[in-house]
Amino acid sequence: MVGRKSRELPSVLSQARERFREWRQKRQPKTRIPEPLWTLAVQLAGVHGVCRTASVLGLDYYALKKRLAAAD
Repeated sequence: MVGRKSRELPSVLSQARERFREWRQKRQPKTRIPEPLWTLAVQLAGVHGVCRTASVLGLDYYALKKRLAAAD
Protein backbone atom coordinates (compact mmCIF):
# COMPACT_ATOMS: atom_id res chain seq x y z
CA MET A 1 0.00 0.00 0.00
CA VAL A 2 1.41 3.37 -1.02
CA GLY A 3 1.50 6.00 1.71
CA ARG A 4 -0.19 9.36 1.33
CA LYS A 5 3.09 11.26 1.65
CA SER A 6 4.57 9.67 -1.48
CA ARG A 7 1.58 10.84 -3.56
CA GLU A 8 1.70 14.47 -2.41
CA LEU A 9 3.29 16.89 -4.83
CA PRO A 10 6.45 18.61 -3.55
CA SER A 11 6.12 22.39 -3.44
CA VAL A 12 8.91 22.94 -5.98
CA LEU A 13 7.07 20.80 -8.54
CA SER A 14 3.83 22.58 -7.79
CA GLN A 15 5.48 25.98 -8.27
CA ALA A 16 7.11 24.85 -11.52
CA ARG A 17 3.79 23.53 -12.78
CA GLU A 18 2.29 26.96 -12.13
CA ARG A 19 5.13 28.67 -14.04
CA PHE A 20 4.57 26.37 -17.03
CA ARG A 21 0.80 26.95 -16.82
CA GLU A 22 1.29 30.74 -16.84
CA TRP A 23 3.66 30.53 -19.80
CA ARG A 24 1.25 28.33 -21.75
CA GLN A 25 -1.62 30.75 -21.18
CA LYS A 26 0.37 33.75 -22.44
CA ARG A 27 2.35 32.21 -25.31
CA GLN A 28 1.75 32.51 -29.01
CA PRO A 29 0.74 29.27 -30.80
CA LYS A 30 3.64 27.00 -31.78
CA THR A 31 6.11 28.89 -29.58
CA ARG A 32 8.94 26.79 -28.18
CA ILE A 33 9.41 26.41 -24.46
CA PRO A 34 11.94 29.02 -23.28
CA GLU A 35 15.34 27.78 -22.11
CA PRO A 36 14.87 29.00 -18.51
CA LEU A 37 11.81 26.75 -18.19
CA TRP A 38 13.69 23.81 -19.72
CA THR A 39 16.55 24.42 -17.28
CA LEU A 40 14.11 24.34 -14.40
CA ALA A 41 12.53 21.14 -15.71
CA VAL A 42 15.94 19.45 -16.08
CA GLN A 43 16.93 20.41 -12.53
CA LEU A 44 13.67 19.03 -11.17
CA ALA A 45 14.00 15.83 -13.21
CA GLY A 46 17.42 15.26 -11.66
CA VAL A 47 15.83 15.34 -8.20
CA HIS A 48 12.30 13.99 -8.69
CA GLY A 49 12.78 11.76 -11.74
CA VAL A 50 12.06 12.24 -15.42
CA CYS A 51 8.70 10.47 -15.45
CA ARG A 52 7.18 12.37 -12.55
CA THR A 53 8.55 15.73 -13.68
CA ALA A 54 7.40 15.29 -17.27
CA SER A 55 3.96 14.24 -16.10
CA VAL A 56 3.50 17.11 -13.66
CA LEU A 57 4.83 19.77 -16.06
CA GLY A 58 3.10 18.40 -19.16
CA LEU A 59 6.34 17.75 -21.04
CA ASP A 60 7.38 15.04 -23.45
CA TYR A 61 9.18 12.35 -21.44
CA TYR A 62 11.79 11.64 -24.10
CA ALA A 63 12.58 15.32 -24.73
CA LEU A 64 13.14 15.86 -21.01
CA LYS A 65 15.19 12.68 -20.71
CA LYS A 66 17.39 13.79 -23.63
CA ARG A 67 17.99 17.21 -22.07
CA LEU A 68 18.79 15.66 -18.70
CA ALA A 69 21.33 13.32 -20.30
CA ALA A 70 22.93 16.23 -22.18
CA ALA A 71 23.21 18.22 -18.94
CA ASP A 72 25.22 15.49 -17.20
